Amino acid sequence: MSNMPYRDRATVDAWLREFHASNPDIVTQISVLDQEFTAGPESGLVVVSLRNASTVTYVQPVMRDGEPVWIVTFEARSDSIDLDAGGVADLAQDLDLLARICGFLQSKTDAAVAAKRRVVES
Repeated sequence: MSNMPYRDRATVDAWLREFHASNPDIVTQISVLDQEFTAGPESGLVVVSLRNASTVTYVQPVMRDGEPVWIVTFEARSDSIDLDAGGVADLAQDLDLLARICGFLQSKTDAAVAAKRRVVES
């Protein structure tokens, strides 16, 4: 299924605005970048900045068994992270946020895929 809305930057941006509106307490920076620096139907890459770790972290859809699945990627680090109790608590909140974003984008994608299938089948 090409040209799916879950890969469109404008759609992913709108979904994240909706997520943020229902979660106004978010303090972590979330942005959508052009994947592989090319605009178009497969461009939305969600980058989440962790407050106490410089690990590059992003959320993106991949195909598994023919279905889009949102995953979180933590890029490799060259050095360790040392955190006190407060820093670990902040990191735990950031990881919880990542899980909620991933789940939200998955539910929006599932709905978009189901809607497209209904249109194709009718």
